[in-house]
Amino acid sequence: MITTLDQWRAQARAAQETDRQVLRLYHVAYRIAPIGRILTNPNATADDIADAITRIPRASAAAARLLTLPGVADHEETPYALSFLTIAERALTAPSTQLLKTANTARAAATAALANNDDLRYVLFSDIEDRCRYLVDAVHTGWTRHDHAISEAVLDLAARWGLSPDAQPADDDQQPPVPAHIAQEAARRAEIRARCAAGIRCALTTCLAYGAVWTHDGTGQGPFLCPGCIPAANAERAARGFAPTLKAVPGGVPAHARYSVTLYNGSGPDRRTVTCMTPQEAQFTAETVRPFNNTGYTIHVTTTP
Repeated sequence: MITTLDQWRAQARAAQETDRQVLRLYHVAYRIAPIGRILTNPNATADDIADAITRIPRASAAAARLLTLPGVADHEETPYALSFLTIAERALTAPSTQLLKTANTARAAATAALANNDDLRYVLFSDIEDRCRYLVDAVHTGWTRHDHAISEAVLDLAARWGLSPDAQPADDDQQPPVPAHIAQEAARRAEIRARCAAGIRCALTTCLAYGAVWTHDGTGQGPFLCPGCIPAANAERAARGFAPTLKAVPGGVPAHARYSVTLYNGSGPDRRTVTCMTPQEAQFTAETVRPFNNTGYTIHVTTTP
């Protein structure tokens, strides 16, 4: 059969149009590939996950429309292009996605619990978040049988405490049981909170009593000290060659003041600052927040409302 010039040109135009549509399919797949990888990122936020869950189905729908065009489904490059989209689609139902959803729900719940001074829920929800993110990170190296068991256990615990979309929050009167290490850590935080009710701890290492007062040395603010420890602190300053001028700030800390807790790495340059509203909150933060393995702290007063 002889192909005329017009027929040849029509076939060439059709092939060119098919190539153009396959290129569009590539663009859809390439754009969605990094979006799918978000669902395997242990640090993905709730907004990241919501964006991925919305965009991947849209990309699948766009690819399905392109596949209905003449020649696209049968094109030799189409399977390779679709492979990127398939990976992203599988991520939607992968265990890591459910773990990330649970991790971010747990983070929000832990933040709310911290604001309400609910130590048990704060410790529990923080632990659930940490375990979920650990498991998502472990996906990249391959889960062991132990990881599968942990995943099922942590998701079951999260559901029983109301962290799943279809779960009911646990009532205070009917709280589900928690692992022993969670109960122990919550009890430890409760003990610290009770100690901190007296106020900021004295900076003198021979005292360390709670309820210290704010001091200054005439040039700037000094440490928090018990009134009876100020003479000892001045004697120590004099022994080190500094003027022994520490004294309690008249009137104490202003009512509108805020407390700045600087958490520093005792063996490195890293540091983190947390602003607190009350002396009890500042001392509790200083004793419970540990961003570094070797965390130390200082507490300052800022008079900015």
